[in-house]
Amino acid sequence: MISGRALHYFDTVARCRSLRQAAARLNIAPTAISRQIDLLEEQLGAPLLERGPSGISLTAAGELLAAQAQHTLRDLERVQEHIADLQGLRTGRVRLEAAEGVVAGLLAPTLADMGKRYPQLRFNIGIASAGKIVERLRLGTADIGLSFFMPRHDDIVIVESARLEHHAVMALDHPLAGAREVSLECLARHRIILPGESFGARQALERSAHRAGITLVPAFDTASLETQKALALNGAGVLILPPMAVARECQRKELISVPLAPDELEPARIDLCVYRHRIRSFAVDACLSHLSDSLQALDNPPT
Repeated sequence: MISGRALHYFDTVARCRSLRQAAARLNIAPTAISRQIDLLEEQLGAPLLERGPSGISLTAAGELLAAQAQHTLRDLERVQEHIADLQGLRTGRVRLEAAEGVVAGLLAPTLADMGKRYPQLRFNIGIASAGKIVERLRLGTADIGLSFFMPRHDDIVIVESARLEHHAVMALDHPLAGAREVSLECLARHRIILPGESFGARQALERSAHRAGITLVPAFDTASLETQKALALNGAGVLILPPMAVARECQRKELISVPLAPDELEPARIDLCVYRHRIRSFAVDACLSHLSDSLQALDNPPT
């Protein structure tokens, strides 16, 4: 039977493609890794690694084992977390994939509070588009997804949603900075900065513009929120975002957000979701509960 330790060592070597780097990451001697990989090769009856002048490469058998090892190690970690749950240890890891625009105003403060309440929990946070989040939930590399306009699928459960109004966001000296509200027709006369066409927020904006008979041609098209904000800070154009995504910059009076005219654009929908066919650990359930509370607070702000 293949041991979990040997599989973990092999997986680390497969990722690093170097015994020395893998040993440094695992904080063990390279010879200890070599012994475990020799044992794996003996058990499987096939070589897993090839050593050459440019370093280590995987054989065909090694590639097959590497692909399976990641899934097996994730499943093993989940079993360990569930056993810890049974013992009431309140430990575990949560893997989250989120849209960049929800990090500063929603995800970061929620996880910071969780970290204080449950100091034994660990979090892995990735940034991805809604489509990529669905892929990673299905693969098991993510436990929770949090993004704008998540696509609907039978195997993806929307746990909670909130709706936020869009604003036009710009530098303080922009011609629109003093407006009480901005229409899409007005925005079409200015240089605008938009996310890529695969993003749900961009698609919602284009649907609204099409219904109004308005053509919006972005001067800048980028998937990176930080790039969008940097362009706006330098006066390059106008962003169209929920204020939460630029709350820090607006508080510092680096940018200003102006409401869009009523009914000009459908609200941004933030969705919290999980994969339907996976048992959740205490850590994942606790994180879902906290994020659900945070989303409800966004949807029902204090009066």
